[in-house]
Amino acid sequence: MSTTTMGSGGNDSQLMNYLVRMIVPMRREFGRSVDVQQFLHDFAYAKEVIDQALGSQDARLREYANYVQQRYHGARVADSPPPAAVGADAAVEPKAPPTASSTAADEAELRARMLKKYTSGLR
Repeated sequence: MSTTTMGSGGNDSQLMNYLVRMIVPMRREFGRSVDVQQFLHDFAYAKEVIDQALGSQDARLREYANYVQQRYHGARVADSPPPAAVGADAAVEPKAPPTASSTAADEAELRARMLKKYTSGLR
């Protein structure tokens, strides 16, 4: 199997984001240059990179590799949260599934913030 497809929908950009975040730590710790295009199209290469990253001493790199490994063939583990991007020591707690009312409230709050940016600076 030499070709593979990434997940569907918005997961593609998030998966790509974590894959790109792995490049620098892989180069620092292992001296390995990760070729993103080859990673996306060559299953054996991708598995080799992920296995090496999972053996890293860097906790953040291991989290990224675990996330990429789980979602590489699609969103099979949809309810596992992405790794914490702020710190390696931060505990990641899964959130409860959003309800319709909480989602609507979150959207309304985000919209209000966005509009405030444009109206607060007017003279």
